[in-house]
Amino acid sequence: MIKVESVSKIYKTGDSEFKALDNVSVEIKKGEFVAILGPSGSGKSTLMHLIGGLDKPTKGTIEVDGQILNNLNDKQLATYRNQKIGFVFQFFNLLQGTNTLTNVTLPLVYSKKKFNRKTKAVEILKEVGLEHKLKNRPNQLSGGEQQRVSIARALVNDPDIILADEPTGNLDSKTGLQIFELLNQLNANGKTIILVTHDNSLAEKAKRIIRVKDGGIEV
Repeated sequence: MIKVESVSKIYKTGDSEFKALDNVSVEIKKGEFVAILGPSGSGKSTLMHLIGGLDKPTKGTIEVDGQILNNLNDKQLATYRNQKIGFVFQFFNLLQGTNTLTNVTLPLVYSKKKFNRKTKAVEILKEVGLEHKLKNRPNQLSGGEQQRVSIARALVNDPDIILADEPTGNLDSKTGLQIFELLNQLNANGKTIILVTHDNSLAEKAKRIIRVKDGGIEV
């Protein structure tokens, strides 16, 4: 499903360069639950951003379901992200001035899929146990509830792949475990889950670990 081949990513600032990834190759199969594990600055989030179409590699190729992401323009990448990928972030990234329902329906505004927005959003919010919080704004929700809203937003377009970047990093351990179990259930239902984390104990709960260090894959 996902093939990263000989990928490097170099960031330039003035005359200086930083190589975030160095000749990385990895494959992830459809339906896997994979943890990308590494310390801060290792390149794990850069790898996730490249797979998610948020950035392009300096060298190498990224292929998802037979589609070479390098060849896509900005508009095509936006469509790819909207239809293929669901993003879950550490700090939730919810719109603070809008309620739960509006936050979850937002991706549907840009979707080509023919959903009734409210019906679809309510259906997904029921799956994450928040159908009773439709009118609440983020500041009226706990951290765990906000992350569930974030996951519902990631799911609302029915993507094949969920990219979760430190999804439990801003939560207490009990709530973090609940969020992990929700991701695990999504995987059991057929979603490909890529979990980015620095937490060994969390990564070990995934079905496979890809260890990243100093911009490369540890063997």
